[in-house]
Amino acid sequence: MAPIRGEAVRASLWCLVPLLMACREEPTIVIKFEPADMSGAQAAKAPDLGAAKAPDLGAARTPDGGAAKKIAECKTAADCAVEPDGCCDCANGGKQRAIAKARAAASKQERAKHCADTMCTMMLSTDPTCGMRADCVSGACVMIKKPGSK
Repeated sequence: MAPIRGEAVRASLWCLVPLLMACREEPTIVIKFEPADMSGAQAAKAPDLGAAKAPDLGAARTPDGGAAKKIAECKTAADCAVEPDGCCDCANGGKQRAIAKARAAASKQERAKHCADTMCTMMLSTDPTCGMRADCVSGACVMIKKPGSK
């Protein structure tokens, strides 16, 4: 076997240099997901997702101060509609509620103003109301299970 000359050794070492340089360790990047500080001015901007709730349909008062019968908002299921409960719908991480069709347009306008600065997540909601439908029960629009659902 022939002895290895210095030039051959140097040439083989130069072939290893790019491999050794490619194996340098990169710094680890750490990403933290922490809640934003909601103190101060930003707390006032935070939307109240419960503000778009339906009004209380309790006993109405007559002009003379007496209690009147509860005002019926529907007679059949066709008088009720489903709308997002808050700013986000079921396709965007929210939930839904039943509302009288007569109030649906006004509620939609109010929700558009109230939720103008709200961003919803792009994920399907697991809220139970997302598998329900609107129906009229005792003169009130309510969410009920869809036929055939568990």
